[in-house]
Amino acid sequence: MSVKGQLSASRDFLMVGMRASERGARNEEAAKVLRACLDLVETLVRQSDKITASDVETTLGVLTKAASEVDDETSATTAVVSAIRNAIGRLQTLRTEMTTK
Repeated sequence: MSVKGQLSASRDFLMVGMRASERGARNEEAAKVLRACLDLVETLVRQSDKITASDVETTLGVLTKAASEVDDETSATTAVVSAIRNAIGRLQTLRTEMTTK
């Protein structure tokens, strides 16, 4: 899968998380964290032809911290946390592909 494809898949997972955070009892904190993560990944998608493994690594750090915050400090649904973790998994795959080329 292309770099842009991997990043788009990460973005799609985060969008699913946004929808999950808006269903039922709205979770404003989780929505804020997800929005920030989504903005970061969307920036990478727009610059997909220029990003490096270091950019992906930095984004992974941010998303990992976000997943921890959402899981620990909010009453986020499992779907929200899973969405962030799925996006992390896709970025980890991308990082691996970029570093083995």
